[in-house]
Amino acid sequence: MEAPLLLPISTASSCIEIAEGAVPSGPRARSSSSMPSAQSFVLRVVTVVAVACASLFAQHEAGKGFAVSVANDLPRGSAAARRFDLLLVSNGRAERALLRASRAVERALFPDPSFPRRQVRRVTVRMAARNLTGAAVHSAAPGEYVVSLGPGLASSAPAAEAALRRAIARVWLWDGRGAAPARVTESMVDYLASAAAEVEVEVEAPPSAAGCGMSARLLRLLEARREGFVARLNRAMRDRWSDAAVDAALGAPARLACHDQKKGATALTGRGTTTSPRRTPDAARGSSVAT
Repeated sequence: MEAPLLLPISTASSCIEIAEGAVPSGPRARSSSSMPSAQSFVLRVVTVVAVACASLFAQHEAGKGFAVSVANDLPRGSAAARRFDLLLVSNGRAERALLRASRAVERALFPDPSFPRRQVRRVTVRMAARNLTGAAVHSAAPGEYVVSLGPGLASSAPAAEAALRRAIARVWLWDGRGAAPARVTESMVDYLASAAAEVEVEVEAPPSAAGCGMSARLLRLLEARREGFVARLNRAMRDRWSDAAVDAALGAPARLACHDQKKGATALTGRGTTTSPRRTPDAARGSSVAT
């Protein structure tokens, strides 16, 4: 009986080495080296998408509205306190007026997500016991504002609603961190309050030939000349104030619009002979409106 044929140890060892070496290693090595690069790309894409989603979510939350509460600081049982409760609190009129005005102001100032909003979570309407003219607004905490109404408004619902329209315009407006001129912010409040009330802007005296002052009339004229002007001006006042902000928001020297305003004092009211705003090409920046 013949013994089975046995390979020499050295030959068997070389076969094992050949078998192991027969597996192609090039593609695997290339695949392994490309994995970190692919993972980095995916990570970057996920990061960008997450940031975009967070931004959209923040805008969505900001646009959902805010809570409104109404308080009465007048002496309980007084005639003024009873009138305020009857005219504005018990029927929800104050809350509805504030929210309705806020929606109009937000449409004017924030037409799309590229226009940053203030964070507004709660607004408290308070009938103050101290003497106030109109309404005063102050921030009680981040995202929380208090609108104080003067006692004289307790007996007139229309006057109180007008004060609330001006107050909510102040809440939403940027002011260049307090650096924007008062004439600019007051004119924007006038413009936004009239827009919220859906009434014509009150006509002021025609500007003198020596200059052109900021006013609600002028803002309406510039808005008619280039839609979104007021929103762009408000956005420009988010972090700072520049004398060139008006011209930059318009995309042209505002003094040309002032010239049109002086030519036709009734251009914005529809009474008498009117002149339509003249379209102007883009021009160099620079302050051309007195603030």
